[in-house]
Amino acid sequence: MKRILVSTAAVAGLFAAVTIVSNSPLKGGDNDRNRGEREDEGALEVQIGFSISPVKLNLKDKDPELVGLGSYIVNAQGSCNDCHTCPSYVPGHNPFPPPIFGVGGDGQINSATYLAGGVDFGPPGNVVTSANLTPDANGRPAGLTLEQFQITIRTGHDPLRNDNLAVMPWPILRHMTGRDLDAIYSYLSSIPSATTPAKHCTNAGQ
Repeated sequence: MKRILVSTAAVAGLFAAVTIVSNSPLKGGDNDRNRGEREDEGALEVQIGFSISPVKLNLKDKDPELVGLGSYIVNAQGSCNDCHTCPSYVPGHNPFPPPIFGVGGDGQINSATYLAGGVDFGPPGNVVTSANLTPDANGRPAGLTLEQFQITIRTGHDPLRNDNLAVMPWPILRHMTGRDLDAIYSYLSSIPSATTPAKHCTNAGQ
């Protein structure tokens, strides 16, 4: 009987913890430095990842831990939204203060075309446009298999399109662990598909 009561209490506690995490805007803070003292060093990153994802995620047949970690890397570290979402923020919510953009918003990410590409870089006549990273009809981010995605990040060459990445900071990103790349791929596989906007944005004025 005692064992049953303990198990019931444990389940109730877990349910309460999940409810709190899912209903609160969990963010990183100055007290999050003691990674080595936590039983699961990646648990906080996973929780934050789910909390800050600007779109609803499809977790069917996916590892939630990898998806959450991928969201943390993409949205809290990689700043992928800045180059791959057009425009990056909901109109009136751009967090950069005046006089740069004339607004001082809360930084609400534009979920309608989240990571669908369409941001132009470079001078006229030599424009590079950011790619659509959302899943294709087969659920592959940017149409890439996991192996192709890893090759692209590690080498700066897209084997699917036989194209080199001109602006993407792959020389830095290539140093990430295989698990990190797996997590990013899992997260990108979980976000909604979106169409690249016909009217592109510019890097300076999005």
